[in-house]
Amino acid sequence: MKICIFADGQSIHTQRWCKHFHSLGHQVDLISFKDISIENINVHLIEGGNINVNGGNWRLLFHTLKVKRKIKEISPDIVHSLYATSYGIIGALCGFHPYVITALGSDVLVSPKQSSIYRVLLKFAFRKADWITAMADHMKKAIEDLGVPSSKVSTVPFGIDPLIFNDENRLISENEFVITSTRNFEDIYNIPHLIKAVSKIKDQIPGIKLNLIGDGSLRSEIEEMVDSFGLKPFTTFYGKIPQPQIASILRGSNLFISVSLSDGNNISLNEAMACGTYSIVTNIAANQQWIENGENGFLVEIDDVEDLASKILKVKDSYTDLVNNARNINHQKIQDKGIWSVNMEKVEQGYKRLVSL
Repeated sequence: MKICIFADGQSIHTQRWCKHFHSLGHQVDLISFKDISIENINVHLIEGGNINVNGGNWRLLFHTLKVKRKIKEISPDIVHSLYATSYGIIGALCGFHPYVITALGSDVLVSPKQSSIYRVLLKFAFRKADWITAMADHMKKAIEDLGVPSSKVSTVPFGIDPLIFNDENRLISENEFVITSTRNFEDIYNIPHLIKAVSKIKDQIPGIKLNLIGDGSLRSEIEEMVDSFGLKPFTTFYGKIPQPQIASILRGSNLFISVSLSDGNNISLNEAMACGTYSIVTNIAANQQWIENGENGFLVEIDDVEDLASKILKVKDSYTDLVNNARNINHQKIQDKGIWSVNMEKVEQGYKRLVSL
């Protein structure tokens, strides 16, 4: 098949998607508003100017004709937009079929609630799509709430590569207590909440370390906050790093924390679970599908800094028992629905079905 992906080329999700389907023998072309080079992938840049990760990129609509021309030039068997707003809407305006949209999170969980215009545009895009995939059941419901028939929407979590993310050779230092976050520095991931909680208990945990993996528009603000709360001596900013390095850091971490305000499917959580790292995450639908509170991790309410601080201390005090109890549960959950290659096989079959119609 000739697959045309229309998505943010700098996103790890886009890169994984392109590389995976190329590895299966398909020709993959990527059209993106962000410049990137991906080995073996034909990348077509459409200059879109500055793009705000927090939304409000309506000017991209003016580039629809350029995208339509590029699709015609590529002449693919199928076009697939990753992210329902921006790329999904513009892809729908191009009128190509078969057309697939994958929702990633805020595009269906936040944007239609914040803007009636986005709501109207999403309804249009989903009506034009031949197939829609969502990363979790609560996202599927949000799409159906926009008037989309259930039969048109499939839940397909992204999942992890178990050859990279696993608990083999896991090694925890007896003299350190390592907390790791792998979320980017944007408002929705609420990193300041984590920093405030760690600052409250830092003196009660000898050998505490904080790993912040990721980057984003709030990096300078977060670096200043870490300094002002006295966390700089034991905090490491890694920036964006390759998946094998992330896995290695998680295997050396006692605790993974994600305090995001919203998520589609928290792949970062899946990675931590697979690496044997105990997890504390916010009590939102994306995390409830993976974490049973007190069984294989802890759920905390959004912005409840005191509860998060308390839960960190609880993990420190009962670490061995908690980890031993969580290990088998997490392993089974990942095996049941969190393996990337298994889930992408469902996507490939969906492509073949649409192309054969």
